[in-house]
Amino acid sequence: MKYLFSFAFMYFTRILFIASVLILTLPFSGISQNENKREAIYLEGLGSGIFYSFNYDWRFKDQASGLGAKAGLGYTAIDGFRVATIPLGVNYLLGKQRNFLELGLGATMILLSQTNSTGATSDPRVSGTGLMLNGILGYRRVSKSGFLLRAGLTPFFTSDPAELIAPQVSIGYSF
Repeated sequence: MKYLFSFAFMYFTRILFIASVLILTLPFSGISQNENKREAIYLEGLGSGIFYSFNYDWRFKDQASGLGAKAGLGYTAIDGFRVATIPLGVNYLLGKQRNFLELGLGATMILLSQTNSTGATSDPRVSGTGLMLNGILGYRRVSKSGFLLRAGLTPFFTSDPAELIAPQVSIGYSF
């Protein structure tokens, strides 16, 4: 278990670094004059994507706050296991201008497979799907240039008390 967490942390930090470099090198000046940035793309670490996920978030009305939704995709391969996650959720942003309290509910579909791969052939041994319900409680900051930062907690509604709350942090771009 210790190996799994250290590998996941190392994998996540590499992805976070690459995404940070890509997002920070975008030519932010002049991209959007709209103060109501109602759409966003971001990389979320931990949280509803379990390890990480790339997400698209949008508001239902033409304003930066209010009711919205998100959809994402994550993929991780560790020791012959492949885990794909699809986090979906609805959220509500409370706040004005650039600082928001984010509240929401969601579900994450988990697709798991393990293969015994030898050369060109693959023998599937374990596969399955699952669904985990979760909440969203966090802080969202959107700069004038569109840089997005999210941090918070993702409570999972499971029967296992050890998996109740996961931290999450996200970086991205709002437009």
